[in-house]
Amino acid sequence: MNKINVSLLLISCIFCVVHGFETNPASIGRKQVVNYCIAQISTPEEKLQAFIDYACGVIDCSAIQPGGSCYYPIITVSHADYALNQIYRYKGSCDLSIAMIISINPSYGSCRYS
Repeated sequence: MNKINVSLLLISCIFCVVHGFETNPASIGRKQVVNYCIAQISTPEEKLQAFIDYACGVIDCSAIQPGGSCYYPIITVSHADYALNQIYRYKGSCDLSIAMIISINPSYGSCRYS
């Protein structure tokens, strides 16, 4: 009987090695990395404003309008950060000519990035 148990154990181990043993990161307590698309500081303000104008024709920009949760500070780069990230979430792409991808959540105060 012990010979059968050892054989089954060996077969199981071989199966795991041959087929790969995968674990779900969520099941072992790992956090999934979330990326954000934000403006490059060196991008000219005119390019950022042009992107905001484009993005607000595609996505809901109420958060960066007067009274919105991300309106303050009233700085073009801050509003561009929000618009770039919303487009990134919506389309799945980040315009790397004016932006960069980060893994640190840029949310602040009541302004929440998704």
